[in-house]
Order: sequence, then C-alpha cells, then structure tokens
Amino acid sequence: MIPSAVRGIVTTAALTTALTLLPPSAAGAAAGGDIEKVDLLGVTVISTKPRHVEPGDSWKTRLKLYTEKKKTYAGNGTSRCDTVRVTAHKLVVQCTRVLRLKKGSLVLSDQVTHKGHATATAKTAIVGGTGRYHSAYGQGTITLAGPLLHFALRVDE
Repeated sequence: MIPSAVRGIVTTAALTTALTLLPPSAAGAAAGGDIEKVDLLGVTVISTKPRHVEPGDSWKTRLKLYTEKKKTYAGNGTSRCDTVRVTAHKLVVQCTRVLRLKKGSLVLSDQVTHKGHATATAKTAIVGGTGRYHSAYGQGTITLAGPLLHFALRVDE
C-alpha cells in the first residue's frame, strides 16, 4: 500500500505534467478561459440568389449586423453559398461567411439544409479571423428565417 504522502506527490506530478503538455489554448479553455460568446442578428441588404436554384448555382449576400441584446449596429457581413443538392422539398448549400465587426473579422463555414420556406438552423464552424480574432476558432449555430439570420457563436482564441 502506498502512503498518502506519496500518492499526493504522484497526483500533483501527474496533473502538472498533463497541464504542461496541453497546448496553451487547451489549457486556457480547460481553466474556463478564452471563450467569447458572440450573438448577432443579420439583416439581408442584397442577395443574388436565383429564384429557382439548380445544382451548382452560387450566390452572394450582403448583411448588416446588429447586437442581439441592444439591437445596435455591430458591422456588416457577406456570404457566398454554393448549391450542393436540390430535391423537390430540400435545398442543401455550403456557405462561407465573413462577419466584419469593430474588433475584427470572423470567417465561418457551414452547410445548411433548407426545407421549403421554413426556418433553417445549422451548425457553423469558425475557421479564422482578423484583428482581435486573428487566431479564432470554434463553432456556433446559424438560424436563417427569410431575410434574417441569427448567429450564436462561441469564439475560442
């Protein structure tokens, strides 16, 4: 049987080694760290989406972005979407989005499945950024309801 003093030293050494071997971002996240919640409302300003979408079609959309709580102007955004699949009742698109905010830009990538004109919600990946978000990654959700988009992002740095 190992004395309790030895067990305490072994446990402390193991935890120290584990935290030392973790990359800095993982150690920060483990400590409760660098995750920033970004909640935005996007309003479509212009869209080149065709009325009848065919496989292979692509389009661009420009957005004005507002804070979710106070509804104050937060920046602007663009998206470029490519049609992946079209069926009688379903449209699947792959989109890259850039959200330009006061602190910097966030780059998102997502695949959204639209079923008719119903509201669509999908996961989005944060794949990069600039400024404050130069080393950003993470994920979130995007909800599309007609000309409105809601972004609920968890940005890790």
